[in-house]
Amino acid sequence: MNMQIVFRSIAAASVAAFALAACGGGGSGSAAAPNPPTNGGASGPSTALGNGPFLQLDRLNRPAVSELFATFAQHQKNNTDTPDDDVAILKPEIISFTENVAGRSSAIATVLGTVLTPDVQIVDMNGTSSSCIGTAPGTCNNYLGIETGGATQLPKGLKPFGGRALTDDIIDTSLMATFGPVIPALGLAPEDNKESDGRADASYPSGHRPDLVSDHVSWQTAPKHFTTTFPYFGAPQ
Repeated sequence: MNMQIVFRSIAAASVAAFALAACGGGGSGSAAAPNPPTNGGASGPSTALGNGPFLQLDRLNRPAVSELFATFAQHQKNNTDTPDDDVAILKPEIISFTENVAGRSSAIATVLGTVLTPDVQIVDMNGTSSSCIGTAPGTCNNYLGIETGGATQLPKGLKPFGGRALTDDIIDTSLMATFGPVIPALGLAPEDNKESDGRADASYPSGHRPDLVSDHVSWQTAPKHFTTTFPYFGAPQ
């Protein structure tokens, strides 16, 4: 059984609520907002999603997807939209950013656009790979496992479980996929030799390429600690 776990961050003033929807389900979450914002002329709904008094003002699933790839003018549209529209609206922006800003090949850009839309977490409860619960921090490789057809799964050959671990560095993963060698290394697209990974390169005045593959922040440098039982977060430090 495949399930899509859709995390929507819904905020109004200082109130936030999250929605969890199973594949084919219709769950939703929201927070009250007396004056819903408009989209500033962007295509699609002219007001926040919903009929009131509870309205969707924000949406976030995979960190850095809308923030990294979407144009600023499109952020409000993405926040009030639904995952059903991501392929039509968000995917072109992912491809455009990857080609025109990151300077990557159209093949790599298309893979990223396909893998990252719709912006939902997909979990296969019949997966034979580790569920991450109880595993040592940093040793789980489930993130984007289903979306990439198991390409990210370790060890190889197991049926993907999907989802993400609390210790997954999603920002670095996204940056590595966009500016680094991840997509070619996984065999999802040919190498384009256009990585911005800090390697020595005499064609640049500095003698090396820009290093855009990490924000150099992780759960270890933060730091955070976890437990093996729900809710998996350790006591505040």
